Amino acid sequence: MRRGKRILRVIALILLSSVLFIGTAGGTMILRLQANVKQYDYTKYIVAKRPEPVIPLDQKAGQPLNILLLGSDARVDANGNVDEFGMRADTTMLAHVSADRTRIDIVSIPRDTLVNIPSCMLPSGELTWEQYDAMFNSAFSIGGSTGDINAGATCTLQTVEQLTGITIDGYLVVDFTAFHNIIYYLGGVEMCFTQPLYDADANLSVDAGCHLLDGHQALAFARARGGVGDGSDISRIGRQQELMHKVAEKIFAMNMFSDLPKYYQLLTDITSNIHSSQDLTSFTWLTGFLYSLRNLDTSNINFVTMPHYYEGARVRPNSTAPMVWEALRTDTPIPPEALMPPREDSVTYDPNATTETTTTPTTEGTTSNNG
Repeated sequence: MRRGKRILRVIALILLSSVLFIGTAGGTMILRLQANVKQYDYTKYIVAKRPEPVIPLDQKAGQPLNILLLGSDARVDANGNVDEFGMRADTTMLAHVSADRTRIDIVSIPRDTLVNIPSCMLPSGELTWEQYDAMFNSAFSIGGSTGDINAGATCTLQTVEQLTGITIDGYLVVDFTAFHNIIYYLGGVEMCFTQPLYDADANLSVDAGCHLLDGHQALAFARARGGVGDGSDISRIGRQQELMHKVAEKIFAMNMFSDLPKYYQLLTDITSNIHSSQDLTSFTWLTGFLYSLRNLDTSNINFVTMPHYYEGARVRPNSTAPMVWEALRTDTPIPPEALMPPREDSVTYDPNATTETTTTPTTEGTTSNNG
């Protein structure tokens, strides 16, 4: 819960402060940041019958919002086309903002979840075959098989709508490799480990103890699976949240005015790696949306993982998952009995409670495309 609060506060801080610049120079900075974000009309790729019509975002005042957040390690060009590394989606979260703007529930959907993927439209107008018992993250690659990130995100959006029965108002795709540059500009991020971590596929090799991770190491830690924790996607979700928590601490420690060049560089890098559905990242709309959250108490920000059970190396929604989707559909709090128990397999520890032995960052290498 605490990590979730910090993550959301960082996102709000970055977006809100960027629209609060004043003067001509500040206005120019805002226009440049806005121009960095790639926006797409996802409705042209909608095939499946949706639970209800989607209301334009600027007419959603006083109504709940459901936004799909995707973390992708696909490398994309300025036109939103994927390069030779292919289309991947490593992280998916469904964010629900209550109608009265006093509560936010963010549900992580494991990439290894077995789901039915509806027929999706490709840019050519061709329809893909419906998939049964397919891995959830394959929806992104199926829709994006021609290299179009909007088609990939829309296929994932339709898959989530079919899984949950929840109408989604838009999506946000962040290039996962942006973590590399963000952490570089922050001067590294310190994390402490209870054991050595090694994953050849992710190019991760870190000794036990405290380390100042550079961009490549931090990204490898977030993406590693086989050699870290229990090797599951669920375990990786927890590590990604731990990493975001550390990044949040460093960003909060920055002084917006004395660190303005670094701060602006961070904003530039983040916005350069964002792809979103139309209007979701409009700074005009964001200003009003963030203002509507002014009375939000951080105790009402909830990060949870979709309730699930294991089926071999994969997972399926368990019997309490419908309770989560129903709560989001009806704009009511998620009942405590629907939540998964906390995991006990963390590979990190708090240096304030132990003897700290910090090392310096190693030379940066190349992080591979670990699936």
